[in-house]
Amino acid sequence: MSEVRVPAPRGAARAARVLLGLPDRLPVLLLAVGLAALLAVLAGRATPVVVLPLAALLAAATWRLVPPPPPATRGQLLALGGLAVLVTGWVVLGLRAVAEYVVVNRDPGFLTLKALWLTDHPSAPVPVGAAQAAAAAVPGASAATEAFALHGGALHAQGSSMLPALLAVQGWAGGERAVLAGNVTIGAVGLVAVFALARRLVGPGWALLPVAALGLSLPYLVLTRAAYTEPLTVALLCGGLAVALGTWQAGGRRAGARWALAGLLVGAVGTARIDGAVAVAGLAVGVAVVGATPLGARDRRAAARGGVAALAAASAAVALGLVDVLVLSPDYVGERAGRVTALLVATAVLVAVAVAVLLAPGRLLARVRGAVHARRRPLGTVAAVAVVALGVVLASRPLWWQAHHTDPGSGYGYAVSVLQQAAGEPVDPSRSYDERSLAWVSWYLGVPVVVLGFAGLALLARRAVARRDAGAALVVAVVGVAAVFPLVRVSITPDQVWAVRRLVPATFPGLLVAATCALAALAGAARPRGPAVRAARGAPSRAVVRGRRVVAGVLAVAVVAFPLTTWRPGAGVVELSGRATQAHAVCDALDDLGVDRVVWTHSSPFRYLATLRVLCDVEVVELLEPPSAADLAAIRDAWGGGPVAALSFDAADYPWSVPPSASVGGTWSQTLGRTLTGPPREVDTTWSEVWVGLVQEDGTVAPAG
Repeated sequence: MSEVRVPAPRGAARAARVLLGLPDRLPVLLLAVGLAALLAVLAGRATPVVVLPLAALLAAATWRLVPPPPPATRGQLLALGGLAVLVTGWVVLGLRAVAEYVVVNRDPGFLTLKALWLTDHPSAPVPVGAAQAAAAAVPGASAATEAFALHGGALHAQGSSMLPALLAVQGWAGGERAVLAGNVTIGAVGLVAVFALARRLVGPGWALLPVAALGLSLPYLVLTRAAYTEPLTVALLCGGLAVALGTWQAGGRRAGARWALAGLLVGAVGTARIDGAVAVAGLAVGVAVVGATPLGARDRRAAARGGVAALAAASAAVALGLVDVLVLSPDYVGERAGRVTALLVATAVLVAVAVAVLLAPGRLLARVRGAVHARRRPLGTVAAVAVVALGVVLASRPLWWQAHHTDPGSGYGYAVSVLQQAAGEPVDPSRSYDERSLAWVSWYLGVPVVVLGFAGLALLARRAVARRDAGAALVVAVVGVAAVFPLVRVSITPDQVWAVRRLVPATFPGLLVAATCALAALAGAARPRGPAVRAARGAPSRAVVRGRRVVAGVLAVAVVAFPLTTWRPGAGVVELSGRATQAHAVCDALDDLGVDRVVWTHSSPFRYLATLRVLCDVEVVELLEPPSAADLAAIRDAWGGGPVAALSFDAADYPWSVPPSASVGGTWSQTLGRTLTGPPREVDTTWSEVWVGLVQEDGTVAPAG
């Protein structure tokens, strides 16, 4: 039975409407801030006086475009209250274990350092000063480092700029701690966006299920406590789909502009990640299907206008993301040029085909449309069977196929061989383990989610075809492309929990929302009204209905509870704990010495040039091998003489004038253990200290202090 709305005072009704609109609106506000910050970074004007007014203008421009919320019923308000409790508790939990990625260690390291730089500087490139000339004095020395390429006398961090820009905006308010914890805020918006999407499909109560399961999953916990792009992608993708569904349900004179907003959100995935165009490819498939199915001329014209507007906005967002990486991370683009070009070309072809379908004269598709409409029920069954078959193929791949997409002679191949030795598996550095991708999902979300997820996608596919449901068609198309694409080929070093991050942006929320649809369908049988009605309609008995609801409830509990089994020991680990304190201790030591020029010699575990340059604001030359006294003297002379410090994690790297007796910033640091065969079950703890000295005229190093 539908819930009865009770009339409320006008002020209370308006407040309820505003509150119920927040799940749809928060991802749009995040997009407004992100676009303003990204545009300012590209212009070299990333300051509060530029970004905040521009963000306010974008928020105002999109304010009326957010679709109206569902009616203010008691169930809607109770679910919103439950969401607030869930997300608030999740944020508090996340803030207790924020990572300290201030070193170049995989993506969060360079993204965090870029964000910290933007917190205090209006442009992203990091000038190296005279370090470039000093590095030229010795073979093997460099003013650049891993993930930071040198162009025009400045370091350019790899990757897209939207996430660092958003973290920097938070850094303006709360400093370094706000930057380190900033992804928790973005992750919270991601959870709200999942609720907004699920609410449009299954109602408010069931919509809490995928939020809880995703928020409790170990990968989402880990990825939101450091500067990973995946939580931002969840917020944009699910927010875009929620706006699209709301637009389809609401219609009205603003429908075209709302479709553009939905497309902008989905396309903005391409400003957060270099491979974000895959979401637009899914959008193109979805709007083409929606535009091709209406039978009425008015519906067809509306679908065509909306679809073209969505694709135009999405393409513009992807183009902006491409400009960002071409300008601010050209080496990163060059390294991935082949894959990026192939993805962009494929997306462009799909967008062009979709536009052609949308703009085609009605009579050209009328026969096909009529034939599909006449056979929509059997074709819906075919679509559902195809989805299930895809799930079976993906799940069974480990039984009949092994992926070998890793270059065995590369560093990735070496890493794979080390992981294989630790796991007791046959050593084959060419293996990429793509065949296990769906198993990875089951490791963290459980087998029931995988089974129910594909069942739910099958139900949505059938609904899209048999009932000509445009919302279901969009969800299946976007999730089908964006979620299945990484399942087919993951393209990442296969250690956990790192590797499964490829599946968090679309696969995790997509399967969870689809699984919720399956459970809601299982529990949603109408209550029979009597024996005569049951006999006439073939309705299930009360016992059957009750049994379905019990099964659905048990499965729902399992969906939420299973992620908790993967928490130990990873959920409470502060990744790279102590590294921020250590870095600031080193900066303080350099400040006490009055030194602003540093030679860093790489030693386990991290490259440190970018950390020193960003946090300590010193010029740095980095060496990968221990230098001789002559090398150090040459670098010092090329720098113009004067005080030059020599730093390393290993005291044996330098020719000391006398043995050093004291280090700086000694700390124990934790990281999650790496494994090939399941969620991390160990925590690695290492001791680290930095040795500091002053380079003398003859190249020997005198201990500091």
